[in-house]
Amino acid sequence: MRSFETPDGQHWQAALLEASYGQVLLIFSTDAAGDLRQHSMPAEHLAEATEQLAALDDAGLAALLTQAAPWQPGG
Repeated sequence: MRSFETPDGQHWQAALLEASYGQVLLIFSTDAAGDLRQHSMPAEHLAEATEQLAALDDAGLAALLTQAAPWQPGG
């Protein structure tokens, strides 16, 4: 799990979720509004996604957050 701030000062957390059929999602959450968002990682397995997440800086995480869709469990 990673914590970061967006350029507008919002505090977010990002965590990986291994979904069905090998898909790995990056789940974004914030305490401020209780907002949950999801972004599909371009990885074949969780270990690869973990490496990708570790390589991202705060600006990279904020960029993925702007591309993320609202959380849709089971969707």
